[in-house]
Amino acid sequence: MPRVIEKGEIALYKYNRLRYSFVELGAGEQQVLSSDPWAFLSSHLQTKLAGKRGANRERIERAIYYASLAEDFYRAAQSVPLPAQGTLFYYGMLDLVKSFLSLRGADLETTFEHHGLMLPLGKRLTIEAKPKMKDAFNVFSHFCAELGREIKAPLEVDFRQALSHVPEVHGIYASLGHITKRKLLPVKIEFQVNSNRDFLFTELIFDKEQEAKVDTSRFLKGNRSAYFKEGYPRDKQVVYRAKRRKSFTRDNLDRKYKNILAEYSALDVVPILTQQGYRYYIDLRPGDVPHLAYSLMAMFYLGSAARYRPLEIRSLLEGDLRPLVSEFVSLTPRQFLYQLVSITTARECVIPFSAI
Repeated sequence: MPRVIEKGEIALYKYNRLRYSFVELGAGEQQVLSSDPWAFLSSHLQTKLAGKRGANRERIERAIYYASLAEDFYRAAQSVPLPAQGTLFYYGMLDLVKSFLSLRGADLETTFEHHGLMLPLGKRLTIEAKPKMKDAFNVFSHFCAELGREIKAPLEVDFRQALSHVPEVHGIYASLGHITKRKLLPVKIEFQVNSNRDFLFTELIFDKEQEAKVDTSRFLKGNRSAYFKEGYPRDKQVVYRAKRRKSFTRDNLDRKYKNILAEYSALDVVPILTQQGYRYYIDLRPGDVPHLAYSLMAMFYLGSAARYRPLEIRSLLEGDLRPLVSEFVSLTPRQFLYQLVSITTARECVIPFSAI
């Protein structure tokens, strides 16, 4: 007889529900509501600075400087139109990345620095990403590595391809006919325990109606095929459960919870910040670099083409890609800001509903 699947119970920690997050939260930790993520980031960095000395203090001081500079670029970008807006947003996003990398231990300001991105000669709508360099600090490749996906060889990416990997513009990307079927599968991820409450596991759920909208046959591909099995059945929904449960006690639940969050980083889960907090999607056709890196890459193209490719940027902004570019510039800088602030501070920073 086939083994009966035990129905799980929602996992709690000190009466708070364990939530999935792209940030390495503590068990039961709640979201941070902030209409001013710049102030939240600055406060976090100033707190980290207290009592530090030597190289550690210098790194945090650089992080504070770059965060402040990023804010200035963001504010300046909001007062100008395209194409200049793309340049200012790129430098704001780049300085946010440098703040993040400095806090993670990068010794910026001590060697030659390279963006790690180029517009190759003779190729339109193309960005080249370089791997780590021996004689320079490659910002882009270090950013990708810190997000868990190292660049090992040069990459050439079409600007449109880069936009296809930016979650918040994927809807309009599909609506405008650039792809025939969406690749982002909306999912809900639940932390559960067994009836004896001594094993922790997750279930991933999506609506059966998604089978007509995205190619769900790709769900059990790559790392997900080894991680998931059939879950407890639910009406009109598809359910997958982690194959391995983790035994836990009250004393080690926080560590086991964080271990599971780390495991999910290899399962191509991407977030989009909404009025109700973060919603999560499985990227069924992921790219070579993380989604935040694609956002930075695409903004680099707009910023660099505005300065060095006047005819190319004019053609882009007068052509059929203009609605997609406008949506990208309107949505992505804020998404990038909130998500990178969340990763930098290890707190899930979201927009208060009253600020929408």
